[in-house]
Amino acid sequence: MQQSEEVTHLERLAAELAQRGLTAQVVTSGRRPHVKAANPDTPQLTERVLRDRGGDNAWCYRWPWQQPIGPVGDLGTVADKIAAVLRSVEGQS
Repeated sequence: MQQSEEVTHLERLAAELAQRGLTAQVVTSGRRPHVKAANPDTPQLTERVLRDRGGDNAWCYRWPWQQPIGPVGDLGTVADKIAAVLRSVEGQS
């Protein structure tokens, strides 16, 4: 039951990321469900995003290295932060 709630949160995040022009896929195989997000213009720019409890015990999105991105209730800000990380830097080779 809890996994389906987790997947629902990840699907919402994937939809927000897609609205920002990123490719985002919910991956449920493996140890933990996560969103695999990528910049379609620069395919090597990819990142995994998980849903977990934060320090205040509230649900949040976080990077694989345990750093929180933001609360699940603030999809816009979370998606903006992920998009900023995956943004191509023009003029670099």
